[in-house]
Amino acid sequence: MRKDSLKVRGFLRGQIVDAKTGKIVGDSGWVKNKATNAGLTNLANLIVGGGYAVGYAALGTQTDAVNMTQTDLIGRENSFQGISTSTSGTCTATFTCSFAGADNSDTIAMGAAGLFKTNTAGSLVAMQTFATSNMATNQNFNLTYQLRFATAA
Repeated sequence: MRKDSLKVRGFLRGQIVDAKTGKIVGDSGWVKNKATNAGLTNLANLIVGGGYAVGYAALGTQTDAVNMTQTDLIGRENSFQGISTSTSGTCTATFTCSFAGADNSDTIAMGAAGLFKTNTAGSLVAMQTFATSNMATNQNFNLTYQLRFATAA
């Protein structure tokens, strides 16, 4: 008897960019995602007809490991940013947005990024921490987040 399963893998990449020149001054590289319990539940609800869509992203100073029961980023900074979404023929959902360092009052040590259903705490779907990067007020943080769906025999 053959057993099929579905895997959902998420990845994020953050880049700090000089706001004036556009030069990349920091890059997290691709980092594996951690889905939260609420995110997995809502994904299941979507499959059975629920109306759930990721709409926002946020950054935080969290450096501790992700806790599956988290509903917000620890040390969430900046405001929630609306995201642009796209899908590809490779079964990948991509979410992108940019955070302006000019919105900060000082340099912030970014260490986490997350996807949220709404622009309020408590709606965290997926997140991950990464090597801390300092974002100055004259820099931007460009976030690309991907959820990749694949079958495994």
